[in-house]
Amino acid sequence: MVEPHAKNLRILRLLKQETNTAMGCTEPAAVALACAHAASLGSSEIDRISVKVSPNILKNGMGVGIPGTGMIGLGIAAALGSLIALPEKGLEVLSNVSPELLEQAKQMLKQVDIKLADTTEKIWIEACISSPTGSSTAIIYRRHNWLMHLEQDGKVLFHKDLNIETNTDLVTCKDLKVGDYYTFCQSVDFAELSTINLGNELNRKIAELGLEQSSGIAVGRTIMEQIRSGILGDDLHHYAMALTAAATDARMSGCSLPVISNSGSGNQGLSITLPIIAVAEKRHCDDDKLFRALALGHLVSVHIKNKIGVLSCLCGCLSAAAGAACGIVYLLDGDLRQIEYAIKNMIGNTAGMVCDGAKEGCSLKVATNTSAAVQSALLALGNLCVSGNDGIVTDDVDETIDNLAELVGTGMQNADKTILNIMINKHKKEV
Repeated sequence: MVEPHAKNLRILRLLKQETNTAMGCTEPAAVALACAHAASLGSSEIDRISVKVSPNILKNGMGVGIPGTGMIGLGIAAALGSLIALPEKGLEVLSNVSPELLEQAKQMLKQVDIKLADTTEKIWIEACISSPTGSSTAIIYRRHNWLMHLEQDGKVLFHKDLNIETNTDLVTCKDLKVGDYYTFCQSVDFAELSTINLGNELNRKIAELGLEQSSGIAVGRTIMEQIRSGILGDDLHHYAMALTAAATDARMSGCSLPVISNSGSGNQGLSITLPIIAVAEKRHCDDDKLFRALALGHLVSVHIKNKIGVLSCLCGCLSAAAGAACGIVYLLDGDLRQIEYAIKNMIGNTAGMVCDGAKEGCSLKVATNTSAAVQSALLALGNLCVSGNDGIVTDDVDETIDNLAELVGTGMQNADKTILNIMINKHKKEV
């Protein structure tokens, strides 16, 4: 039996571990980071940049905007990371790209080779930098910022197999349930929560930029314009959709503003936090209530992602929006049973939405999931829930999450390969 205090400390560590600052889409940022690690060891003169990535990394990096470049894809991210060569910047390695640096990176694109790695890992990035005097290699795997291997001229400088089950530095969700997160958010000291950047400022800032500028396909800005013109109502539902989609529009088009991510995904961080922030603004909630709701949203999403995998064929905004729905229920004084209802409503509604890569169109999926999150939360507050007789939903919320994980891990196991094949062949036809 784990003592409540010890469990709370563990959940606090989990929250800190899974909420990080990221610049741009996380997959290109991770490729840039791997290249920065490798380039930091070698000569400033680079002959060749060879990068091998897992299918999920390729899928999420092919069509997304790279901050400060006006360009898309992993090639320019690899070139920039190699030139910057500052791995200590982590997933913010692509911040503050100057025009001069961008021009250098463009000139290097012919020297960049991106290939699929022969691996079953969801996250695998092997970056090799060749120069006239030698070569250096860095490998990132399992998490976007986990360095596993570093070598120079064939000599291993660092190697650490980050086994998720045995690594004592990593906090997992094993043996935790949804009720544990609710208890934590009810009881944790506000002073401890307020030291963690949960996205209330950074994510709100990028949403404002997306509303001001016509970024991406301008889903959020358009919704806000329709609210202001009276076509849509100025309510919780549409306001949450506008903020969250606007932030995604800006981020996916290559905006140079950082965000607070969740489970390695910036879009998930936005999809958790901004619906909660929107409701808090509309309902004039205080910081104590907001921070606890944000923490709950982050933790529920982490819990679901832990079950289905950090990267999968399922759109990550489902787990994020389920977290957002829980945070909204919490803000509006719902109890644990209603929070569980909100999760089951989300899974019963949007469980089939696939991920076909990171791109500007992600803001449409984000808007849809945000709409579902608000709807799920409000239904839950009215004690309305998808029946345990429906599909993969059961009467037990944790069992329902396990069923979702089984659907993704077993029932949809070929979806990623099919989606990636379609994307690659489409680009070949375009060329």
